[in-house]
Amino acid sequence: MMSVDIVCPIYKNYDQLVSLYEALNKQVDIKINKFVFPMTISEDKEIDNKIREFIKEKKIVSFEVSKEEFSHSLTREKAIKEYCESELVILCSQDVVFFEEHALSRIAASINEEVIYSYGRQICQNHSIERYIRKKNYPKKGYIVSKDDIERMQLMAFFASDAFSCLSRKHFLELNGYQGYDVMFAEDMLYSKFVLDAGYKKAYVEGAIVAHSHKFKLKELYNRYYETGKFHKEIGLFNQYKSTDSGMKLALYVLGQALIHFNIPVLFRWLPDMAARYLGMKKGKK
Repeated sequence: MMSVDIVCPIYKNYDQLVSLYEALNKQVDIKINKFVFPMTISEDKEIDNKIREFIKEKKIVSFEVSKEEFSHSLTREKAIKEYCESELVILCSQDVVFFEEHALSRIAASINEEVIYSYGRQICQNHSIERYIRKKNYPKKGYIVSKDDIERMQLMAFFASDAFSCLSRKHFLELNGYQGYDVMFAEDMLYSKFVLDAGYKKAYVEGAIVAHSHKFKLKELYNRYYETGKFHKEIGLFNQYKSTDSGMKLALYVLGQALIHFNIPVLFRWLPDMAARYLGMKKGKK
């Protein structure tokens, strides 16, 4: 039976923590060797103390960081390098929902000496624009990406999500993790590039499924894409790859799906939603 460590950053939501922990313990055909849950300190001392008590009660491995110290890349890197022990490390976010019991074993089984990073399929449980975007970005057929596919796939070659992913710890250490990049966004995309550039492969595992749903307000969506644009501007590693065509195709795909399903709320939301994404990205890149 495969053995894994689980890394999941925790912030300010006790109920999500409890639900996630219980769901992970219901997974089959997999042994969870260690839970490593870095905790970001919030302004709510009562919730933070409840989280601390749960972590202590369940013997979860944890370390604390302030909101100013938290980094999507370096906090995960510290957890993987300093606290994990298993060859396989599964990364997830606290708001994913595991509703079938083979998700961990399926994503873990994808890792080998060539495929050293993989991510699972995400579905959205509400009938929002996000539902159609997830449907497009996480198809029903899995695939493997190598360095040879970059020319054809362009920016999408590096697409991944640490909301539910798996990596080989040995190779993560070999590649020096996130190589010193301190980012608040797209650390999964960054690591994908390091994986492919080094000649290894990345896999999308369609059978490893979780639910991951958001309901962003337009301002939140704008800010999210502003940070995306800022990431690309500051990091600069992806500027040579095309993204405009895929972004337009995605927008048209969402519109087409909304028309097919006669989803009135999405049709009303579509134009301001896509405008918020586009303008946020454009502003962030400046």
